[in-house]
Amino acid sequence: MKRSLAFLLFLAAAGAQAQEKATIQTSGEEVLVDVVVRDGKGRAITNLPQSAFTLTDEGEVKQITSFALVKGTESVSQAGATAKLDALRQIRLISLIFDKMDQGERASTRQAALEFLKSEFPPNVYMGVFTLGDELQAIQGFTNKRDLLEQAVNKALSRPSSQFSSDSAQLRESLEQNFLGPNQTGNQDLFTRQGQMPVSTDPRDPGSAASMINAIMARSVVEMISFNDRTEMSLQGRTTIWALLAAVRGQSQLPGRKAIVYFSEGFAIPQGAEEEFQSVISTANRNNLTFYPIDAHGLTETMQNGKATEGLSAAANGASQSGGVGNPMSSGSSNPFVSKINIAQAQDTAIDANHSNLQDTLQIMADETGGFLTANTNDFRAPLQRIAEEIETYYELTYNPHIEKYDGKFRQISVKLNRPDLRVQSRAGYFALPPDMLKSTGMNIYEVPLLRALSNIVPNKALPFESGGMHFRGDGRVETCGFLIDMGLNNITLRENSDKSKMLGGLAYVALIKNAKGIVVKKLQGDMPLELTRDQVISLKQSRFTDMEYFDLPPGYYTVEVAVLDKESGQTNARRNAMFVPKQGEGLAMSSVALIRKWRPKEPDAAPEDPFVVGDKTLTPTLVPKINKSVSSSLPFYVVVYPDARNPDKPEMYIEFNRDGNVKKVAASELGAPDAQGRVQYIANAPIGQFDPGNYAVSFVVKQGTERAQENFSVLLEP
Repeated sequence: MKRSLAFLLFLAAAGAQAQEKATIQTSGEEVLVDVVVRDGKGRAITNLPQSAFTLTDEGEVKQITSFALVKGTESVSQAGATAKLDALRQIRLISLIFDKMDQGERASTRQAALEFLKSEFPPNVYMGVFTLGDELQAIQGFTNKRDLLEQAVNKALSRPSSQFSSDSAQLRESLEQNFLGPNQTGNQDLFTRQGQMPVSTDPRDPGSAASMINAIMARSVVEMISFNDRTEMSLQGRTTIWALLAAVRGQSQLPGRKAIVYFSEGFAIPQGAEEEFQSVISTANRNNLTFYPIDAHGLTETMQNGKATEGLSAAANGASQSGGVGNPMSSGSSNPFVSKINIAQAQDTAIDANHSNLQDTLQIMADETGGFLTANTNDFRAPLQRIAEEIETYYELTYNPHIEKYDGKFRQISVKLNRPDLRVQSRAGYFALPPDMLKSTGMNIYEVPLLRALSNIVPNKALPFESGGMHFRGDGRVETCGFLIDMGLNNITLRENSDKSKMLGGLAYVALIKNAKGIVVKKLQGDMPLELTRDQVISLKQSRFTDMEYFDLPPGYYTVEVAVLDKESGQTNARRNAMFVPKQGEGLAMSSVALIRKWRPKEPDAAPEDPFVVGDKTLTPTLVPKINKSVSSSLPFYVVVYPDARNPDKPEMYIEFNRDGNVKKVAASELGAPDAQGRVQYIANAPIGQFDPGNYAVSFVVKQGTERAQENFSVLLEP
């Protein structure tokens, strides 16, 4: 399959310049931190000098490189000079997200949200309305029209959020038609269509800026919904986390301050999902987005930590029935093995119980993104007014983190004041990942453990896979390269869902393509969710996962670093391969050689330029360089030959097998005529019955008159 690797790189010069201060840059990198300061009575403090602030990154004090107070559409410097923010950074986005709640809570939440909309928002504040049930649904795209927002709030809280899928689909279709342009071929992906839309970018033209802003906001909504579609495979207990990441990721197009007002009963962080939750926090901080959760329970006598207390009690009971955690061989259990299982289950229950205070999760979201939690109250007016105020007025601090190694670690940020009577709201930190990589492809939750695995590549035989790069002649002065990953599914971990009707699991991968200087030039990622009946498990265990990604590269030597993840067990494996991309010329050339595993019918939406589409079939290559002679007497291979159109001689091919210096030459069958693209797609079976078992270096050589092209690989012949 061919996938788009660029994520919405369409911002104008003004927008790009604004974005530079909102993200970490590879050269002259900066981290931007929004800070809100209040006194003991909750009043905003807006007259502090830069000297009042101390900022640390991973405990190290950092020099503040720029400092300003942002008020609405203006920025006030340390010296008191006022400057107008550019058009893009003047925009404020507020997402109203309504999570699952009962009928009584929907009524009180509706009243609170409608009161919030009565606030005197300036015209640069745009709001969108979304619901979160099993997935994120859009009810109203970003607008500053109060009547539309009120209608959307009433609609969102009129029925359970799970019933809005058709409304969300209609909104997406409308936005795509009005802002993304037509789907010209019927199978263009979202990002291709986004890139085709012309957007005027003259910052001196108010109409141009308004047009660009409207387009970006529309695309943000579409991206929020679309990203949620791609992550709908989230496992039990992780649905909310994935949907929140969709909401955060979708708003990366605009710099400046953004907020999510999240009406929710709260949610628990499942055991093993801590990194996924932290990824939501990190992505929000990188996108300059603040969470303002509102506990929809309001003022209630029920303890919000009731589930946690119950869970800890259950854990204690489970341990006591086993004879106690400290004594697994106690006479309290007649079966020591069962006793150990009970203890392990009790320990898991205790861990989950510590995550079961639903309000604590909301508090963490607020604290670590610079917002605040509204809870244990039925009067939401004052907190909502405070949110409106913080969206418009805050301090901006920037600093250089001087990151030596982008290891994927979550780097803690701390902002302190020299006045103990004041309180600070600021962001908690971010993942240390290459900024250019994040700008081009974003980051999915599953990538966090994978990138960490790549920072210290250690093979894991429990999760074997093969990977490699291939090259084909492309357009212009670059080669079209293919990255292939091939993995057996017999080692993938599966678990039962809550009603024991399905088996769930999945795998994911990340690949970093680095040039000769070790700089990441491409980041590829993919995942395969699994939801199976028990009858399908046996077939799965006998299957393989194969994925191919295409991209263009200039000639040179590259390193391909790949990591895979078993999503259910959390196990990872990583490996490193070398790849050479030859210099492209006009003469004779050939692609990499691929061993063939199987054929399948060509898919209807297969791209005509896909090098593995041959006639009405699609070839599936294999990276396992091994042939069993007792099973097959030939070596099935595929290669593309690019004859020199200026050379009248007919190209010829032969194959050399070299084992310990003993070379055998095998003549290949005659090459056919070039197709309309000037290529000869060559498929053949090299006879290996005459060869003894062992390791062979294999060379494919094509000659056309005096011109010569060669590709090499190795293969193991087993008895």
